[in-house]
Amino acid sequence: MEQKLDIVVFGATGFTGKFVVQELNKYATKNKGISWGIAGRSETKLKQLLVDLEIVKEGSDSESVPIIIANVEDESSLLKMTNRARLIINCCGPYRFFGESVVKACIQTKTHHVDISGEPQYMEKIQLDYNKAAQEHEIYIISACGFDSIPADMGVIYLSQKFNGTLNAVESYLDSTVKGRIDGAVIHYATWESAIYGFAHANELKSLRSKLYPEKLPVMKPRIKQRFAVHQNPIKDGAWAVPFPGSDRSVVLRSQRFFYEQNRQRPIQMQAYLTVRSWLTLLMLAIFGGLFSFFSRFDFGRQLLLKYPKIFSCGYVSHEGPSEELMKNTKFEMTFIGEGWSSDKKLCEGSDQYSEPPNKTIIGKVSGTDPGYGATSLMVLWCAITVLKETDKLPNKGGVFTPGAAFANTSLISELDKQGIEFKLLDEK
Repeated sequence: MEQKLDIVVFGATGFTGKFVVQELNKYATKNKGISWGIAGRSETKLKQLLVDLEIVKEGSDSESVPIIIANVEDESSLLKMTNRARLIINCCGPYRFFGESVVKACIQTKTHHVDISGEPQYMEKIQLDYNKAAQEHEIYIISACGFDSIPADMGVIYLSQKFNGTLNAVESYLDSTVKGRIDGAVIHYATWESAIYGFAHANELKSLRSKLYPEKLPVMKPRIKQRFAVHQNPIKDGAWAVPFPGSDRSVVLRSQRFFYEQNRQRPIQMQAYLTVRSWLTLLMLAIFGGLFSFFSRFDFGRQLLLKYPKIFSCGYVSHEGPSEELMKNTKFEMTFIGEGWSSDKKLCEGSDQYSEPPNKTIIGKVSGTDPGYGATSLMVLWCAITVLKETDKLPNKGGVFTPGAAFANTSLISELDKQGIEFKLLDEK
């Protein structure tokens, strides 16, 4: 019988997958007790990956890293892969096309699963269809374990843990900066493809959510208001902000719903924004964002977006993705502004309402390097390690969860902080 591996990275030869393998190898080198392998469609490419990352020497017959051949269109190969692992790190997207079959295989073989999806429809459909089965098999299926949406979801958790009182609402502001000149693409094609299909099918979310959440949450007052589409950033002088189009808000709100339904904990409201530093950037966002939104609505338009990513992204997207130099020089900072009531004003029940406005503010941030790929690989790796090492601290002995719901009572935040993804309290008054 073949050895059961702790972690298998599926989609290892993909753009993000290779960074996950690189980080996993570093961790396993320092922590000898962990066993791991890689999986994908091409044995040749998988072997070459190990050579390129200098994990094995070229021409070597070393089998120090097991290689598993698996294809999303071949159920038996997926079952063979998931049966070899305690946990799968799934890097094979877009998940709306390739994710569900891997989840099904994991459930059949009682294997934990984490991924880096930023696709709300996929994530919520998986929760609707597989939460009960995951609970019955006592395994954890956790999506959004990369830049979408660890900083946002765990950032709100961090802020609530630091807030001495009752936190009512949080606004997040994502700011990304590059040291030096931007030369070439900053986004890989796979991310672009996922976004296109996410926008194309966004109208299907309403009916999906009505099935997933037939009971509405109580309305928390005062209700957080979405700011104007373009507004001045309240924490960065001279900067502007627009609504953030990613999955962060939906992931955070799912976590907060879980805390209310599980513990009757007052759900924290949330709005997410993107920092824009100049009017020229705002103009480009308006033009290219408008084109993206329009063309993603119909099939011919989607084909154009997929065929000509550089044209429709002003050169920011390519099949090659960003260079290593650009990734190293890219920094991100997500700042959170929270409002609530001090501890002496605490209510008994999560659904109770305050008769007076919030009297306390807190500001914190999550920051790091190379958000899309380098930080993402660290985040998903430490989510995987946390599932394996701290299973007893995860909720309900199994199920489909957001990161916040899964990891709120674990050491994930402190471990990420040690890896250079900093969680910091800036102000409280």
